[in-house]
Amino acid sequence: MIIQDIHAREIYDSRGIPTIECDLFLSDGMMVSACVPAGTSRGVYEAVELRDGGSRLMGLGVQKAVDIIHNVIAPIIVDRTPDLVAIDQELLNLDQTINKSHLGANAMLATSMAVCRSQAYVEGVELYEFIAHLLDYSTVALPTPMFNMLGGGMHTDNNLDIQEILVVPTKELSFHEAMETGVSIFHALKKILKNKNKITAIGCEGGFVPSFKDEREALDTLMEAVNASDRGENVMLAFDMAASHLYHHDTGLYQWFGKQISAHELIEKYNSLVSQYPIFSIEDGLDQADWMGWTAMKKQLGSRVKLIGDDLFVTDAQRIWNGIENDCASGAIIKPNQIGTITETLQAIALCREHGWDTIVSHRSGETNDSFIADLAVGVSAELIKAGGCSRGERMAKYNRLLTIEEDLLEVY
Repeated sequence: MIIQDIHAREIYDSRGIPTIECDLFLSDGMMVSACVPAGTSRGVYEAVELRDGGSRLMGLGVQKAVDIIHNVIAPIIVDRTPDLVAIDQELLNLDQTINKSHLGANAMLATSMAVCRSQAYVEGVELYEFIAHLLDYSTVALPTPMFNMLGGGMHTDNNLDIQEILVVPTKELSFHEAMETGVSIFHALKKILKNKNKITAIGCEGGFVPSFKDEREALDTLMEAVNASDRGENVMLAFDMAASHLYHHDTGLYQWFGKQISAHELIEKYNSLVSQYPIFSIEDGLDQADWMGWTAMKKQLGSRVKLIGDDLFVTDAQRIWNGIENDCASGAIIKPNQIGTITETLQAIALCREHGWDTIVSHRSGETNDSFIADLAVGVSAELIKAGGCSRGERMAKYNRLLTIEEDLLEVY
């Protein structure tokens, strides 16, 4: 079976920002599609999204990337059998840049995801099964969900400097039980926020976005919801600090609820919070360029909490290797659009696994209803997945896909 045609179009993500959808047509009449997400809080080392510039759609259009798929990428994949690894390598050979700035990571990933789906179809297996086969895994496992409950930082207009405060069901035995826990806490939190006369508006990632006087009020409010849900013994909390966006390069200090504090003071803040709350992990606790600070943070906190790199690593195997050599983290966020191809994404995951690091497959703030990352998380047996809060269709699409996969696996085993 061969690829007969490829067609891309400009669509809109969950924020109303342009992104790419790619349709791939096979010789038996089958069509597979892939939609690419995009981030708001982006690391400086991420692969480059190709945007149009100019006045149309605030300069964020993706017609240039669409044209590249039609005119540059199509000639190398049409009339070929779907082969993810080979086609991804040809995309890299075509691009010839470190940051994917020639073809654009969005054009490359749309193609890569579609080829991945098409090869799974041709081989007659589920997408997650095909991904597992690529890594020579004989079994798969469902990830633990990390539910976004309170949003702040660049994702909102409130005063919460922490970008995400999440709950992690650490003791549930199944994904559907973990979902019940997350949903129960989510609705308990909404009721408590109403009782406190705080807004219950939802942010772009599906969590609530009220303002708080400080981080402890936010954490105490969330813990109140956890306890009200009768599931307090089963969950822990997690932070996505996105600290690079709190860091001021001119002063070397971090913004923290109206104050300017040093990296050492910020680590001490974390130390105090970890001592008082059930903190499971801290993501991007320091700036994306502060390797020495990350190593110091790992020495001080690493025995009590997982330290996860996102902007620090950007799903790049070379940067992850630097992190392993510097012993500065215990896990990495995995976002395919940070690197540009599924093959490179799998290489980053394999490196993490080889060195005992956790992998957290993650959505972006600008999402679509494409549930690819749910299959990716299962196929690579990721420890965790971040897909947002317990609301918004583009977030729930990932969770609902995981529920379906769990049901399928239970029937098989």
